[in-house]
Amino acid sequence: MLTKDLNVAAKIIRLFIALVALLPLTLARGLGAVIGQWAWLVRSRGSRTALTNLRLCFPELTDRQIKALAGQSMRHWGMTLCEIPGVWRRGRDALDWIVDIEGMDAVDAALAKGKGVIIVSPHHGNWEMVGYWAGTLGPITTLYQPPRRFDLDDMLRRVRGKTGATLVPTTARGVSSLIKALKRGELTGILPDMEPEKNSGVFAPFFGIPTLTMTLIHSLQQRTGATALVGFAQRVPGGFKMVFTEPGPDILAAEPETAVAELNKAIEYLVRRAPEQYQWEYKRFKRRPEGMARLY
Repeated sequence: MLTKDLNVAAKIIRLFIALVALLPLTLARGLGAVIGQWAWLVRSRGSRTALTNLRLCFPELTDRQIKALAGQSMRHWGMTLCEIPGVWRRGRDALDWIVDIEGMDAVDAALAKGKGVIIVSPHHGNWEMVGYWAGTLGPITTLYQPPRRFDLDDMLRRVRGKTGATLVPTTARGVSSLIKALKRGELTGILPDMEPEKNSGVFAPFFGIPTLTMTLIHSLQQRTGATALVGFAQRVPGGFKMVFTEPGPDILAAEPETAVAELNKAIEYLVRRAPEQYQWEYKRFKRRPEGMARLY
């Protein structure tokens, strides 16, 4: 019975993806905004988490401002949900939606070093667009977390590989593949803001809050000399604006705590550029340093 339920759910998800993928970008965003607004109005779990996170990260805002920002965040969450099928369906053609690129000088300089580039793309704006665009710069190996629904894994690998990307799982073998790619001078892609296992991360400030953050990027840089760039695809009228920045020099510090703090600072800088487009619906501060109270 459980297997049957999984198959039915997977078919529904696939049907939703297939239908939404046919929509023009403007209509996809409109539908997503409606879905997000509905999730906000019914006080979904994601909307409640967004409120908690925003109150923690923006203590200078009034409660009214926080609620307005949380509502915007939910609408952008819905837009991302409905944009991604179209990105997957179009593959390289989705790159026509890019209307501007900021920070290309930093990207060119990193590539010119020949020591590999780590594209660090948080859950901000449309991260699938970042992966597709980065795949046009050269061979890229992308770390991904296989979905809980094993029956959707093949689809995810297929659509994300449309620009030639090689997907590797979050395992020791996957990390080994990243190291090899960087040593060849290639690109790698990593989503940095998912909570790692405790032995794979350290607590570092993010919006002033001690946040368990992966040390993988620090380890890769230390072992290969690669350059890390933080970027996101900002949702703008008519498409997306690619925005990239290089973290400060402390990203290369030998101490992981110092390097991770610098990475979080760079991510926070970009999030503040368009806070409504960050995925506040995720329980980013779930694990706390010993002795600190839970936040959720």
